[in-house]
Amino acid sequence: MFPFVCISIDIVGFSLHIWQDGLPSRDQLVKLCDAHFIEQLQISQRGTSHYVYRSPNSSTPLALIKFSEYVTLSEARMQTYVFHLLKRDASPPFKVPEVYDAWEEHSLGSIVMEYVPGLVATAADIPRIVDAVQWLLTLPPPKDGKLGPVEGGTMRHSLWRDDRGPTYESVEQMDIQFNNVLSFQQLTVNLSAEPICFYHDDISLRNFLVSGPDLHALDFEHTGFAPEWFMNYSIANPPRTSAPIVQHIVFSDSPKLQELNRATYHFKRTRTD
Repeated sequence: MFPFVCISIDIVGFSLHIWQDGLPSRDQLVKLCDAHFIEQLQISQRGTSHYVYRSPNSSTPLALIKFSEYVTLSEARMQTYVFHLLKRDASPPFKVPEVYDAWEEHSLGSIVMEYVPGLVATAADIPRIVDAVQWLLTLPPPKDGKLGPVEGGTMRHSLWRDDRGPTYESVEQMDIQFNNVLSFQQLTVNLSAEPICFYHDDISLRNFLVSGPDLHALDFEHTGFAPEWFMNYSIANPPRTSAPIVQHIVFSDSPKLQELNRATYHFKRTRTD
């Protein structure tokens, strides 16, 4: 009924469908999330996209379920990829909740992950968040060469309308699209010449959690691997919630940032679907 997430990454080597003891079936979790959404909608006139599943016997939190039309298998793959690479670091600067399961059905995605108690990060945590992002920017891309999220898929980045880009099979394909747009202004770019690196396009305090002495990164919707210009764009054009953090991030400058900003104007006015 639901497509399983099954990831095989050559750098780490793992598969994802780690069912946690005490959790009900997917169908049961979907029903619980639906009921929780309706309950919150009746109470506060707005729904919620998170549900904490607790043990029926002890009320102990066993998992956090993130669910909405914006949740995708791609996000689950990215979170799992980072989780396993963090495990290889002897002194990681942050942590990531482990993903137990993920699926999509009827345009609604769900990620079942480790429950982490804590508080949303504050301005006092910005130095630690910067360290976490700097660590992420050193991540090696998967060897399959696919752009965007691990194993490929739709790119989520603010340079496109509604933050939803296309799926690219290669950097060359990306070059063709960007240069077709820029040709009317007699400009060109060569993204194929740039190194492929990790990008994070939503570096906000709300996406980090402080639990005791540990910092946890929570949201990987707007992450992936692409030519380094993507991260340049995120740093140069941050939303208000990200600006206090990204101003401290050290990253290489892109000589073609102005040209690519012009291409973005076109992408934000058109849909990719």
